[in-house]
Amino acid sequence: MYEANVVNMQPAGEGNCAPCTNSVSHAGSVVGLAELAKLLGVALQTPGGMTDVEFAVRRLHPGETLCRAGDDFEALYVVRSGFLKTVCVDGSGNEQVLAFPMRGDAVGVDGFDRGKYAADAVALDSCHVIVVPFRRIAALAGRIPGVERLIYSIFNHELVHRQNMVRLLGMMNAEARVAAFLLDLSERFGSLGCSKSSFILRMSRQELGRYLGIKLETVSRALSAFAALGLIDVSRRELVLNDLQALRRKLDAPAAKDCAQRPRHQARGSSRPSSARIAPQCMALSLMAA
Repeated sequence: MYEANVVNMQPAGEGNCAPCTNSVSHAGSVVGLAELAKLLGVALQTPGGMTDVEFAVRRLHPGETLCRAGDDFEALYVVRSGFLKTVCVDGSGNEQVLAFPMRGDAVGVDGFDRGKYAADAVALDSCHVIVVPFRRIAALAGRIPGVERLIYSIFNHELVHRQNMVRLLGMMNAEARVAAFLLDLSERFGSLGCSKSSFILRMSRQELGRYLGIKLETVSRALSAFAALGLIDVSRRELVLNDLQALRRKLDAPAAKDCAQRPRHQARGSSRPSSARIAPQCMALSLMAA
């Protein structure tokens, strides 16, 4: 289903080369606390006597599940390379994609409050994730200055993502949602030192639609419309962003415009997740991070 052998993304200014997310060495099966903190963007001074603190690295193959909804919450997972998706499945088998974690993102934060993971996490390509047992990292917080901030950073990142999703689903029309997603990917790739304008989408268009709360056909129409305007070049999952400023202007289109173009019965029966269901989760995360 997923083309695991294709280049994930290219470093800026270079031609064919190794995938940026897989550029780290995985020769060892563990990483140190300092590398974990660096991956999360947190400055951390490790005391001399605790430089041997290490965490296991788990490898996932495309389609392999990292954790499942309902499993006991025992660890947080920090993506070291590759792409995953986190999904919720309702009683009828309908799948809602919640996020596409990549290098530097944490998976499993949703399990902290109730003691059980709330979503499945599935690898979209070959991935490496750092396993961070929560009891252990919490204990280290009392012994190493800065580890507590590292934990807060993980929860804050999730809170910001949830807040952005509320805006995305509640205030933007379909084209604006697709544009916002592409711009977000561009920024995330750029922060890793990779090309901000040329990359490969690891998720299918159907998965992207389930994330953005729109139909597969709507995703395809939006991408085709952007291509027709010269804003992007797209070939299957290969994508080149030609005009980032024009894509940003798409974000100003009101959500009402898109809704007005839909048949009334479709608007009522839309499977788009309500922002009202996401907002309470934002509040819970905010209280945990306070």
